Amino acid sequence: MQLLALALYARDGRRRDVRFQPGQLNIVTGESKTGKSALLTITEFCLGRDAYLIPAGPIADHVAWSASLWQLTDNPDGPRAFVARPAPPKGQASTQRAMLEFGGAAMDLLDHQELAENADSDSVRRQLGRRIGIAENVIEPRGPGVGQVPFEAHLGHATWLCLQDQDEIASRHLLFHRQGENQIAQHLKDTIPYFLGAVPADAAAKKAALRDANRAQRRAQAALAAAEQEAVIAEANLRGLLAEAHAAGLTDEHDLTERAQIVSALRAAVRDRQNNSGENRASLGDRADESALEHQDRRRALIRRRAELRSQLWHVMDDRALLLDRAESERDFVGAVELHAGRLTSLELLPAASDVHTASAGSCPVCGSQIEEPDPTTAALAERLQSLRSELTSLEAAPESRRQVLIVLEAEADRLRQELAAVETTVASLEAGDRTIRVAQDTAAARNYTRGRIEALLGVMTAGTGDSLERLRRNLDTANARVTQLLAGLDPDVDREQLLSRLNIVGRTMTDLAQRIGLEHVEDGVRLDLANLTVVTDTSDGPLPLQRIGSAANWIGYHLATHLALHKFFVDNDRPVPRFLMIDQPTQAFYPSDVAKNAGAINDTDREAVLAMFLVMRDVVNELAPRMQIIVSDHANLVDEKWFQRAVRHQWRGGTRLVPTEWIIAGK
Repeated sequence: MQLLALALYARDGRRRDVRFQPGQLNIVTGESKTGKSALLTITEFCLGRDAYLIPAGPIADHVAWSASLWQLTDNPDGPRAFVARPAPPKGQASTQRAMLEFGGAAMDLLDHQELAENADSDSVRRQLGRRIGIAENVIEPRGPGVGQVPFEAHLGHATWLCLQDQDEIASRHLLFHRQGENQIAQHLKDTIPYFLGAVPADAAAKKAALRDANRAQRRAQAALAAAEQEAVIAEANLRGLLAEAHAAGLTDEHDLTERAQIVSALRAAVRDRQNNSGENRASLGDRADESALEHQDRRRALIRRRAELRSQLWHVMDDRALLLDRAESERDFVGAVELHAGRLTSLELLPAASDVHTASAGSCPVCGSQIEEPDPTTAALAERLQSLRSELTSLEAAPESRRQVLIVLEAEADRLRQELAAVETTVASLEAGDRTIRVAQDTAAARNYTRGRIEALLGVMTAGTGDSLERLRRNLDTANARVTQLLAGLDPDVDREQLLSRLNIVGRTMTDLAQRIGLEHVEDGVRLDLANLTVVTDTSDGPLPLQRIGSAANWIGYHLATHLALHKFFVDNDRPVPRFLMIDQPTQAFYPSDVAKNAGAINDTDREAVLAMFLVMRDVVNELAPRMQIIVSDHANLVDEKWFQRAVRHQWRGGTRLVPTEWIIAGK
């Protein structure tokens, strides 16, 4: 996408055209206050910016519409686009109104009477962006702060990489267009990797899908865990119900442990007792008495077993507490032994002959009398040191065995708790059976009550307990597989390597261009610091950011090298960034006064620096032709350089300016 022309439309319908050549260096040279700097502002406005930043003066006073004509592909015979924007009403600083038309190679600037609003700034950015290859994408913000939401990279973000106004090109703090505005810097950091091709367009969408998959995985895990817990509770209820059924005389089974066996016995109890519902009341009474006796015996046995289990669990937990207390004591003892051994370790520095005079060790060194309790000899202390080390070795081996004992104790405690829970459930069920028998008018009523409970529980279990667990396990397996699949396609290390590789390529081009321009501190390489949006030169003393490099000439040169290197990468790799770079006043550091600007009179050194900059721009355009266009607005006019004069498209001197003088006269 390259700029073919800009047009201004007077309020009376007259049109002012400013045409450019695609695939070439285009220079607009002239005096101050002729409207050169406004070309960049008008271009950005036509590319969809809402703010109307035309300064007060002839353009704001006399221009009703601004328009641009674009070649959308590198082929001159390819499609074109016409974008026009009306000036906002008086008193307003922005507008979203626009006109957008597409056509073929014969399309040209439209006349005033053909202008009509048919779009807005958002559709201009979106439709032009799609035409140059900015596909639907989602950018995930990487900056700090709350409320950061994914967004789509569009033509507006790409435009920031194509413009350098006069305040930016000479700045040591701002490298990119509008970098100093609120949130723009973070958007630049987020979108440049996409425009470099380091981040796939669907990377953020995949990350969002992974977050959704992780949530689904956690839900599946929670659902399965809850269902398994319910299954454990149901298991205890089944055992209790079997005991109740046995007490009610519905079954002869009462010691079953397997779930399937218990369910089968309960179903048989319900079925058999339904078939034999005509048994006589006397027989039922006899069996009820027998059942009550068995029920009482069973309940007493369970209560004894519950007491035993509670006692065993108490002893196990007491042993565990003693073991943990001992571990605490051992740690204190080990610390004391290590301290004592550390103090004695210095004895190893003494020579072995230090015990030669052991005979005199028991005598007082002053009076020679014999000491009743002489100080220990070095040998004795060394022996004590070895003893302490042996104790430490033994103590260090103890924690492993203690951990094994703790594992055994905790496993035994878990087993006792499970058995205790089952026993307590059974006791509760038997007590419920007791209440049932007492409340019931006869044994048949008690059995009917118990039978109803059995049928209700079996009905609930049949409705989904077994199948539900299997279904939930399958759901979790599916969720796990989905997370694994998405993780395989998202590797942050790969993304970092992809970005670093591209920045290295851009850095090598920056270094080459900086050397050709003649900038300082380029000996060990130049690179783009994306995290801080600045240029860094590597030196033997460490990295040197642009802010610490002196002189406006260096700042301008590094801006130029950076943007040319980026656009060379964009073109070489067919990235969806407009194929033009518009720069305003790149030679301002070399023209100290308006007189010098107008006369083109600068010293030889400065002239060589200016020439080097324009030569680099010319060479890059020629290397990439016809896929790249550079438009420069400047005071410089190198009259002795024929190639420079061939690149001059417009020369605004001697009264020639962007807004014709006759418009201004007619408007008075």
